[in-house]
Amino acid sequence: MKAALNKNKKKKMILLGCFFLGMGCPALADVSKAAAVGGSEAASADVSETALAGASQTAGAASEVALTIPPELEEVLAEMTGIETESESETEISSEAANGADSEAETEADSEMNSREETEALKEFLKDVQLGEDFQIPMVMPAELGKLKPGNIYHCGRLSAKRSERIHSWQQEKTMESLEEQLRAILETYDGTWSVYVKRLDTNESFVINDQPMKSASVMKLFIMGTVYTAIEDGELERTDEIMSLMNAMITYSDNASSNQLLYILGNSSYADGIAKVNEFIQSHGYSEMTVEYNGFSNSATNSGNGINQVAAKDVGQLLEDIYRRTWMSRAVSNEMEEMLLAQNTRYKIPAGLPDGVLCGNKTGEMSDTQNDAAIIYSDACDYILVVLSNGWSSTDTAISRIADISGQVYEFFN
Repeated sequence: MKAALNKNKKKKMILLGCFFLGMGCPALADVSKAAAVGGSEAASADVSETALAGASQTAGAASEVALTIPPELEEVLAEMTGIETESESETEISSEAANGADSEAETEADSEMNSREETEALKEFLKDVQLGEDFQIPMVMPAELGKLKPGNIYHCGRLSAKRSERIHSWQQEKTMESLEEQLRAILETYDGTWSVYVKRLDTNESFVINDQPMKSASVMKLFIMGTVYTAIEDGELERTDEIMSLMNAMITYSDNASSNQLLYILGNSSYADGIAKVNEFIQSHGYSEMTVEYNGFSNSATNSGNGINQVAAKDVGQLLEDIYRRTWMSRAVSNEMEEMLLAQNTRYKIPAGLPDGVLCGNKTGEMSDTQNDAAIIYSDACDYILVVLSNGWSSTDTAISRIADISGQVYEFFN
C-alpha cells in the first residue's frame, strides 16, 4: 500500500510541476510582486505558503486568462491545501465500507503522512521558484534543473489566449551585465590583446572590458578632428575650404597626408606644436591620461620618438558620445562630424556585423599588428556606441572578422 501511495505521490508531484513549468499559476503570479528575485529563504517560504493557500481559490480566475486546470490537478491542489474534492470523499466512503475500521485507521494514517510529505516536497520545490513582477506567468525553474547562476533573472513570455497551452521557453533577461559577461567569454578565446567599450545611449548604461592604453592607429584622427573644430570655434583657426577638405579626407577616407597637414596647420608650421595642441584638447575635455598622441602618420618628419600613439576605448567612446549629444560643439558642427562618420569609406569591421540598412558612423584604425574600429550605431531598439581595439594577434583577417562578429553579437543583443 505504501508503494502505491508513493507512486501516486510522485505522479501528483510530476503533474503539479509540469503545470507550474509549462502553463503558469495565477496564485503564484499574485504574489510575484511580494517576492524579490533571488531573495532569502524566508521570503521564498512565504511565497510557498501563499501559493499553497491561494492556488485552489484562484482556479476559477485562471480561465479568464485562457488557462484551464485539469480535474486531476484540482484534486492535487485541493489535497495539498487540506480541501477534499467530491471524488476523494466518495472514494474514502467506499474504502470504509470495504475494509472496516482497522483499514480506515491505517489508510488515514498513511494518507496523512503522504500528504505531509507531498506538502514538504512542494515547499522545497517552491523555494527555488523565481517570480517576475512584470510577467503574468510566474517564473518557475528549479535551480538544480537549470543550473542557474545566482542573481540571474529568467522569464518566459507574456500569457495570451493563443499561447496559453504552449510551454514557454526560458530566456535570460537581457542586461548590460549579461552582455558584458557574454563578450568577456568571447574575448577570452581570442589571441592578442583586446579592449571593448559599449554604451547604450538611451539608458546611459555602459561597460569597458580591459580598460588600458591601446595602439590607436588612425582612431587618433577623431581627436585631431576635435582639436581642429575647437580651434575654429575659439577663433584660433580660420575655417576655410582647404581645412574642411582636409578634415573630410582625414575622417571619411582616413588619409594620412591630410592628417599631417592639419597637425602642421594647428602648430603654425610645426608638427610638434600641432601634436601638443591635440594633447591639450584631450586633457581639457576630460579624457584619461591613457590617450596620448606622440606622432603624426606615416611620415618620419612628424615623429617625436617618444612612443606610439595610444587611446583608451572608453575615451574614444566618450568622444563619439560628445558628438552624438552635441555637448561640446554647436549643433551644426556636431552634425558635420556625424555626417563624416556616416560617410566613412572603410566599412568591413563594425558595420559589417550589422544588418543592411542600419545606420552606423564609424572611424577605423589599422596597422601591421593593429585593427580598431569605433562607431555610433543607430538601431531600431536603441542607439549605442561600440569601440573595439585590438593588437598582437596572429592573423589580420581573423582580427577583422572578429570585430565584425563582436558587432553582430552586440546588435543582436540589443535588437
